[in-house]
Parts: sequence; structure tokens; C-alpha cells
Amino acid sequence: MVKKTEILISLLLLPALAGAQPLTLLTAVSSKMPSGSEFRAVDGSGKVYAGTIVAKPARRFLRRGYVLLHFYDPVHLVNSDPEGVIRAGRKKQLILLGTTPLIAKIADDSVDAAIGGGRARWVALGASVLFMALLKGGEVHLKPGDKLEVEAGR
Repeated sequence: MVKKTEILISLLLLPALAGAQPLTLLTAVSSKMPSGSEFRAVDGSGKVYAGTIVAKPARRFLRRGYVLLHFYDPVHLVNSDPEGVIRAGRKKQLILLGTTPLIAKIADDSVDAAIGGGRARWVALGASVLFMALLKGGEVHLKPGDKLEVEAGR
């Protein structure tokens, strides 16, 4: 049986979470962490929110890492993704994509005199494909002290 005081307390706390409010992370969160790892965050009033993460590390060049935060309390993350997923940016991928022609040019110039111009182009192509195949996409790294916007409800 639910007591009247418990209902009153829950109704008083609900408007405090009605709008989006900032939480400050207390633990580091990364997409390299195993899924099920726990994290903690605190709001401005000192209430600690805890939960687990679902993480997926970056595997290949076109695959970025992501983190999904599951709170134990009835709150959810507010961001540009409708499901509340935090994804890595495309900055690392763009930088590596821009350096691929440089790798190809260095490979081409290093073997050009030894094997000739026609074959050197194939070496450059192989070097750039190998470079792209061995690299990963970006990872998500949230440090303690980073701000998260959450709102009440699931």
C-alpha cells in the first residue's frame, strides 16, 4: 500500500524534473568500455543518478563508436538523437580521409624510380586501401565533469 506521504513526495519531485535539467558526470564513460558498466551523474541539487551503459566501440573506418546511457531513475537523455544515443563525431574520419592522398603520394614517390611510373600507381593505390582498412572510426569519450541534459519520463 502506497502511503499518502510517498505520493506527495513524488508529486513534489516531478515538477523539478519536468523540464530538461543538466547533470554532471561523476565517472568517465567511453565507447571502449564493456556494456553493462555503471556510471554516475549528479544534478545541481546534489541528487545522484546512476545507471548502466550500452557501448559499441568503433571497428572499421566507416563505423563510429556510440554510447547509450540507461538510468535507473525514470529520466532519459535529451540530445539530437531521438533515442538518446551519443555518437562519435566525424572529425577523425574526415582528417584521415584527407591524409589518404598524402599516404598514396608518399608510397608512389618512394617506389617510382625503382619500378617505374605505371606500377608505382598500383603501389600507391594498395597503400591507400591498406591505410583505410586498418583505421577505425571515432570513439566516444565523456570525462567526469561533462554536462548531460536529461528530462523526466521514459
